[in-house]
Amino acid sequence: MLFKRMLLWLSGLFTFAMAAPLLAVAFFGLRAWSDPSALLFTAQTVLPGYLLNSLLLCLGALFVALLLAVPSAWFTSQYRVPCAGLMQWLGILPLALPAYVVAYAYTDALDYSGWLSTWARNLFFSHTVGRQPWPEIRSLWGACFVLGVSLSPYITLILRAAFEERQQSLLEAGRSLGLSSRAAFFRVVFPVARPAVVAGGALVVMECLADYGTVSFFSVQTLSAGLFKTWFGYGDRDAAAFLALAMLLIALGLLAWERKARGRAGFASRGQTEAKRQPLLGWARLWVPLVCSIGGVLGFVIPMLLLLRAAWASQADISWPSLWAQASQTALLGVYALAIILPASAFLAYSVRLSARGTMTAVVRVASSGYAVPGLVVAIGLLSVSAVFTSVLDVILDWRFTLTTTLALVLGGYLTRFFTVGFSSLESSLGRITPNLDWAARGLGLHTGEVLFRVHLPLLRRGTMVAALLVFVDVVKELPVTLALRPLDMQTLAIGAYQFAADERLAEAAWPSLGIAVVGLMPLLLLGPRARL
Repeated sequence: MLFKRMLLWLSGLFTFAMAAPLLAVAFFGLRAWSDPSALLFTAQTVLPGYLLNSLLLCLGALFVALLLAVPSAWFTSQYRVPCAGLMQWLGILPLALPAYVVAYAYTDALDYSGWLSTWARNLFFSHTVGRQPWPEIRSLWGACFVLGVSLSPYITLILRAAFEERQQSLLEAGRSLGLSSRAAFFRVVFPVARPAVVAGGALVVMECLADYGTVSFFSVQTLSAGLFKTWFGYGDRDAAAFLALAMLLIALGLLAWERKARGRAGFASRGQTEAKRQPLLGWARLWVPLVCSIGGVLGFVIPMLLLLRAAWASQADISWPSLWAQASQTALLGVYALAIILPASAFLAYSVRLSARGTMTAVVRVASSGYAVPGLVVAIGLLSVSAVFTSVLDVILDWRFTLTTTLALVLGGYLTRFFTVGFSSLESSLGRITPNLDWAARGLGLHTGEVLFRVHLPLLRRGTMVAALLVFVDVVKELPVTLALRPLDMQTLAIGAYQFAADERLAEAAWPSLGIAVVGLMPLLLLGPRARL
């Protein structure tokens, strides 16, 4: 009982630590409303533009992601597509590259001064001054394209699972009513799969709202870009708290929407038959694989080729000691994050197993909500918490020190953002261990702590490895939290790529970007193309 009570207290402590930044954002955001005149300038000038650009970005990226994901998920789940394994891999490979890395790769080639744009302009428009061969990549629509191709696997994975698990009987029912395969898909299958589409779409929209690297590089004034500029550029704390609260409410609303959609999708999938793949005939054997591969080619293959070309061209300019230092600090930061996130995930996952009460479910929901919240909002919340904490210590104990831009704050941001990644993997692994093992171990005289360390942990080895790898990769990719909270001498691969790109040294940004890509490939190679969200 003592171990169980201690475990529940530790779980509560970790949950409070993860919820504190979000509570701080809510408190300071509401406090800013006490003086509406201070927010009037923001509300009347920049806020409408931020909201409009954010809305257009989310809708545009969602349209691109759906355009790429729905045909790929449908064809690979229902038909015997040539090179089906390759098509499934191409469907998930864009997850290896953060959107801002894809943006750097395309800009280096397609910007007005880019090598591909210059070559095309000299070849086709040599007599026209200032003519651009294609639309400007550094624009709102360029950001929609980059985020859409980068995030399309979220919808592909969820829809593919939905189509494979439950749509065959619906398709057969539609055909029995005299509908063609196309008509049955649009009139029967797709409407029933709508919860899965909503769940995947909500994830895409959440990632678009949270993105800072892409929109800042493309100079698109969204809520996240405006929040960073307002807090760190203008120093307007009240306006920044107001923007952070707006983003927090939007993110939590999207999270609730996504969870509700997943619940509907899970309920609809019960009792259905698995899909039996149909053969492709005629020209379909040629064009269907092309359609299925577009997302992977645009979101991974082309950006990787562009990065490799840029890296080869800039190898004489790169500072290898600096690159090695960035890689070392990134790895060390990932290890520190694992040392905090994995124990927190294990404590809460095991607490849920021990406690059947609804209280633990509520605690887990609070703790796991941080993954949906943009990294900049978490950073603003942590900076607010640290300011209050240090002020209290100064008044009570006369301790004068600061937590601002320290490693502790960075790790706190990672805990809030990525706890869900580790928890989901460990909870899933624990759920596959039958409770009979617990009772058998207790029958042999083992108490709760011994059951955990001597029975469960050895069986959780693979789940722990998967959780560690996923958390490590997310830490390597993370830009906003690290950028806002890091000590000034901390240089990670993501920060290095961001700073090179900000200085218009895109070729040199290719090297840290390739390092991020290599790390991002690891969980995909481990889990394979059949992975599910």
